[in-house]
Amino acid sequence: MNLGEEKKTIEYFSFWKLQNKITLFSLIAILVLSGLFVIASIMLPAISTSQFIAFIVLIPTIACFGIATCHSSNLESAKAQREYKKLQERLKDIEHSQITLDRFFSISSDLMAVAGQDGLLKKASKSLVNTLGYSEETILTTPFFKFIHPDDREATRKNIEALNMGLRTVGFENRYRTADGSYRTLSWSAAADRELGVRFASARDVTDERNFQIRMQQILDAAPFLLVVTDGDGIISSCNAAYSRFVGVSRESLIGLDARKLVAADSKSIGLEQKVYMSKQPMTFEEVLTHHGLAMRYLSTVFPIVDQAGRIVSIGKVSLNIT
Repeated sequence: MNLGEEKKTIEYFSFWKLQNKITLFSLIAILVLSGLFVIASIMLPAISTSQFIAFIVLIPTIACFGIATCHSSNLESAKAQREYKKLQERLKDIEHSQITLDRFFSISSDLMAVAGQDGLLKKASKSLVNTLGYSEETILTTPFFKFIHPDDREATRKNIEALNMGLRTVGFENRYRTADGSYRTLSWSAAADRELGVRFASARDVTDERNFQIRMQQILDAAPFLLVVTDGDGIISSCNAAYSRFVGVSRESLIGLDARKLVAADSKSIGLEQKVYMSKQPMTFEEVLTHHGLAMRYLSTVFPIVDQAGRIVSIGKVSLNIT
């Protein structure tokens, strides 16, 4: 039962309570009139004995029926009163939760939203409104797909389908158009509530991070040395354009391949990755690499890449042609 329905139910109980009072007052009025009729019967001989007896029998019968009905109504009224109080307390809790949620959405630095099945956002945090630059009314009344970059809409649609199947989203990225026409890249975590028919989502604005990565990749692609980054198992996670040209495989195709299968069997770098991984220290050496049948001398360095906690997350190798 939603907030509006609970308010209507409370209004109904209030109306029912009023009707019960009217029934009770009517019964009292009948009893008073009956008493007056008895007095009149005694004082007015024009009323026959049979009429008097019939009225004397009829009035108590009606009164008893009314009393029984009123007693039953009182029991129902007591039950309704308990339900009424419960609904009032629930309504108060819901209103309190709504106020808390509104305050949380207004002060949180995270970009948060609640989306409905109709393609509209039901709620948006103040930070999301500020990031996109539109008014809150515009964001809540415009289908959110209109804000998404055209190239990201199909991936977003598939992600929503996964959410509706009960899956959770972590780190899904798409681009949203801002009021000034530029795009911000948002990384979303989301989950759907089938019972409520809504999707809850929070996001981080990773635009600056992605722009930095693009600039760094452009710098590395312009460099004359070979650069490749692998995980602990030697699987390539990144490389520069020079390395891609050297092995003759596109960068997209290189991601996920075993780097050890792309070098000669006698390369000095084979096995060094594990030593660097264990020692956490870079190692520099000379080696001969073959490119298009030509043997060339390279000065290579294998080095660890660590996270903020000092744990090695990747192994990098840079090789400079010194032939």
